[in-house]
Amino acid sequence: MTQTVAPFCISRVFNALCNLVFEVHADADHLQKWMSPEGFKTIHAAMDFRVGGTYHYGLERADGMQMWGKQVFREIVPNERLTSIQSFSDKDGGNTRHPMSPAWPLEMLATTTFEDIDGTRTKVAITWQPWNSDEAGHCAFDAARSGMERGFGGMFAQLEAYLNSQRAV
Repeated sequence: MTQTVAPFCISRVFNALCNLVFEVHADADHLQKWMSPEGFKTIHAAMDFRVGGTYHYGLERADGMQMWGKQVFREIVPNERLTSIQSFSDKDGGNTRHPMSPAWPLEMLATTTFEDIDGTRTKVAITWQPWNSDEAGHCAFDAARSGMERGFGGMFAQLEAYLNSQRAV
């Protein structure tokens, strides 16, 4: 793969132990409660958490618009790193184009790292980059950076609220 576009990177520090933050990324029962764009609810979440396994999910907006996605795990290092190939999919798990951006890359290399800070907080860093993409995909990806900032910012807010609810249990 020749990379011709800079990756998108975003991070946030959460007031939660690293093992809890990793756990809520590694289990479909947790993911369906926080991992979606604002305004969507999870309608399907199935996970085979192993290298080569998948997380297949469906999201629905209040107006009935649905989006499906799939992650294929490439690397799992507990409490340190998750690497996957991320794509939009249909309800059966077949790769599809982005429902609102036909030029969007079919696949993204997604890496999430978990860094223990002082034994009480965790820094989560996410890096996305087009994978096996053409120039049109690179351009669509580059043009979407502000939207990705907002989308991941909203998702991080949901993750923070979910982590707070888990610590209270």
